[in-house]
This record gives sequence, structure tokens and C-alpha cells, in this order.
Amino acid sequence: MKLTVYERHSLIPLGVGSSLLLVNSLCRSFLDDFWEGFLCGMALMCFIYALCTLVLFFKRNFKHYGNS
Repeated sequence: MKLTVYERHSLIPLGVGSSLLLVNSLCRSFLDDFWEGFLCGMALMCFIYALCTLVLFFKRNFKHYGNS
């Protein structure tokens, strides 16, 4: 199954962000505060990027198909 551009630009950052949060939670005892904050910040940026991509996707669809 081939993914569209919007699916790739939203699903890949969601997967990366989820993986970063999983690593952060599994390795919490081994990480110092800097790396724990870094991993959470990177996951947050991945989620924000995916959210912006989804907003652009729905905005384009509403323009193209209307809101009926």
C-alpha cells in the first residue's frame, strides 16, 4: 500500500515521537535530566509537526471539496 504525501508527513513523525517517548520511559533511570528533557522535547516537536501537517491536509480538502 502506497502512502500519500500527507500520510507520510504525519505518520512518520507520529511514529518517531512515540518511539522517543517509549525510549524515554524505558530508560528513565539511566538518563540524566538533559537527555530526558531532550527526548521529550524532540517527541513534542514531532507531534507538533504531525499536527500542522494534518491541519494543512484538512484545510486543503475543505478548499477543494467544500464543507458540504
